[in-house]
Amino acid sequence: MTYESKYKENTYDIYYPKNSKGPVPVLFWVHGGGFVGGDKSGVKEFATKLVSDANIAVVAMNYELAPDSEYPNQVLQVNELIKDLLAEEKDDKLLDMEQLFFGGDSAGSQIALQYAAIQTNDAYAKQMKIKHLLPKDSLKGTISYCGPVDLKLTAQQHSDDRFMKFFVKTVAWSLIGTKDWKTSEQLKEASVADHVSKEFPPTYITDGNAYSFQEQGQALENRLTELKVPVQSLFYTDTKKEITHEYQFDYTLKESQNCYQQTLDFVNKYK
Repeated sequence: MTYESKYKENTYDIYYPKNSKGPVPVLFWVHGGGFVGGDKSGVKEFATKLVSDANIAVVAMNYELAPDSEYPNQVLQVNELIKDLLAEEKDDKLLDMEQLFFGGDSAGSQIALQYAAIQTNDAYAKQMKIKHLLPKDSLKGTISYCGPVDLKLTAQQHSDDRFMKFFVKTVAWSLIGTKDWKTSEQLKEASVADHVSKEFPPTYITDGNAYSFQEQGQALENRLTELKVPVQSLFYTDTKKEITHEYQFDYTLKESQNCYQQTLDFVNKYK
């Protein structure tokens, strides 16, 4: 399916529970891929299982990728999708647009949680020049899987591993659109941890301990804790086993299975 957009890759899939009567809560999911790759189809297994187990709908969206589309176009596309679905649901009544979750994996986590921050922080919405489409109390939770949710820390990253070097040198430049991205205002603006407010919804955060963004996830957790926003996290700081980026979708791992169960419990708690 497509949503009206100024940008390309404006498609989405809806996963809906079988035999459901009436509107159901919705999880909007933004795929990862370092802002330069990936596709909504990558979350099919996760979405199908969660829809069945939690009796919710999952809307998995695509968006135009960097470097063809620069920041903040990806966030603007989330807004376009929401606008479309709000209009459609006036007639369809399949999605409960008053019970919404926003989540994503890797880069998608940054996009999804930035959108949630915009919808719950008036000053930030004004700064971003994005009007509120959603009542603040309609946002029931956010989910961050291995996300760069405090992007300014990326500018301070000094790593020897290839993944982080690629992200720092290539992806961030492609997204922000300037080689001086480390000192850009856009980088500060896109650092979700700096823009959450006490009205940000309850949040679940997880990340691996190798080749990923664990420090950024922990920074967001700390900030939400300061604001007294309910936050649950799953990190791997007390094990020598390498838990790598995007581990959560490899269901052969016990860690991934545990993450899924915690995610299911989180959704059921706040929907």
